Amino acid sequence: MKKKNIIAILIFFALSVAMITPQLVQNSIILGADSLFHFNRFLDTEQQIAHGNIQYFISTYGYSQSGRIVNALYGPYLAYFNGFLLYLVKSWFWYQILSGILVAFIAGTTMYHLSRTNHVQYNYSVFISALYMMTYGITTWITEQQFLAWGAMIIPLGLSVATRLIRDAKNPIKVLEMTLVTSLFVETHVLSTLFLILIYLIFFMIALFTVQDVRKLFKSLFVSIILTIVLTSNVWLPMIDLYRNNHLMSPFKNNFPLQNGMVYFSDGSGLTLILFILFVIQIGLVILKITQNSFLSKMATVLGGLILIATFPLLPWNAIFSHLPFISIIQFPYRLLPFAEALLLLGLGMTLTSATAQNRVPQIYKLIMFVIIVASLTGIQQSVYNAAAIWQSNGNIIRSSGNVAYNANGEKLRQLFQSKNLSDPLLSVWKPVSDYVPIKKDVLIAHPYNQYNMEIVKNKSIAKKSVKGGIEVKWMSSDTKYHNIGVLKYADTQLNINGHKAQKNQYYTTDIGTVMFKSTIGKNIVTVTYHESALMKATLALNIVSWIIVTFVLIFRSIQKLNKKLRLKS
Repeated sequence: MKKKNIIAILIFFALSVAMITPQLVQNSIILGADSLFHFNRFLDTEQQIAHGNIQYFISTYGYSQSGRIVNALYGPYLAYFNGFLLYLVKSWFWYQILSGILVAFIAGTTMYHLSRTNHVQYNYSVFISALYMMTYGITTWITEQQFLAWGAMIIPLGLSVATRLIRDAKNPIKVLEMTLVTSLFVETHVLSTLFLILIYLIFFMIALFTVQDVRKLFKSLFVSIILTIVLTSNVWLPMIDLYRNNHLMSPFKNNFPLQNGMVYFSDGSGLTLILFILFVIQIGLVILKITQNSFLSKMATVLGGLILIATFPLLPWNAIFSHLPFISIIQFPYRLLPFAEALLLLGLGMTLTSATAQNRVPQIYKLIMFVIIVASLTGIQQSVYNAAAIWQSNGNIIRSSGNVAYNANGEKLRQLFQSKNLSDPLLSVWKPVSDYVPIKKDVLIAHPYNQYNMEIVKNKSIAKKSVKGGIEVKWMSSDTKYHNIGVLKYADTQLNINGHKAQKNQYYTTDIGTVMFKSTIGKNIVTVTYHESALMKATLALNIVSWIIVTFVLIFRSIQKLNKKLRLKS
């Protein structure tokens, strides 16, 4: 690896640590908007790893051991990665610290890759990569635990594939590159994948008029699509199967995005004023043709500018969501911001590179960039400090308490999060989100969060424990009435009562899929397991084998390249 690349990587790592330092110094856990939801996801996979009790579909440790399905629909492999990270550190505090550093660092390195592959000068590449690390899309993981950041950190990789369609007329698609990057997006954040595919489409339409061999372009695209389908079968096939056999509760629908979901200026938690000024300058330089800009630079700037405008409260988003329901899947238009920021920063880097070649950049440009980075970092650190300071307060230590329920707060909750048992605090503070629970068809549920909270989380009349492949529920009964066992039933969920398969006349489910079991007098023991089809099992096995093969291919190619370099040197 070249010395300057090593220096760049060290800079990105140092910035990642600097960004998280205010939280580290205060020894604080930040309970943001989505912390509790994702904590349950990763607790589930961590405990599966710790006990060697892998259950791909239902939650047997997290989410009150309710048997609900989340991870299978929401970045399953990444959930296991985070669970493994949690397993290594065995602490929610250190998990937040290490994952925060990791997300910021990867964002910097991927942006650096994007800029260098598009021939941005080294100094400018480091500059725009550092700025990207400190954008809202990345820092939101540190301050709010929004999973948007995990998609945002790899957006530059997707844009590198997109820009190649125009940048490389001879070889616009590298099959393995497009396949791996797109698969990585699907495995990480499905919504970001949808945005990326739209960007692919825009660049592909332009490539039809610029590439040398259109037939090769379509052939490479077709092969990449087939390989991507195979590598991501563990995501889309379970999704199809679950939605085909169950009626699942949709995630939160935002009917008023203009009131809740747009970008506003802020100090590190939205679009910063510094970035906005830089973006305005870049767009102005391109529109007014003040500097010489390549077509790709103009393309990145114009597209980035249009996406940026879409994140402001300028478009009639309420009406768009109302009349075009399929668009409302994005929930919050601000989720487009990371794509706009990455494209505009790329355009800025290319413009600065071009201007330098024309001797139109002031001699003190390095000092200017340094001041901008320091000012941006200071703003981010203040934002992280403010978020972390809430943990040390005397009263409520939950930063974002919307739709959050708890029976412990303040010092008691701090002590629970210091417990060696990672599940202890999650029994005392939770977010009763009802996404993907198996509701009854055509039934209107007025308050699904509240119903989930009462039927599942607050149900203390039973004892649950994880067993091999499922959950065991016990309760004592003095009558034969139906009893809420605090578990959700999907089409492939299997129930066994006292060692025998339960008959349909022994239970029924509520509107949100909670099992109500007919008790027998005395001790009742129900075992809950999930039995996916043989086709599903075969598909998941094939998917794992496919990733193993791809890994070996990458290793083999890396060894080939290394040997080639060594032969050239000798």
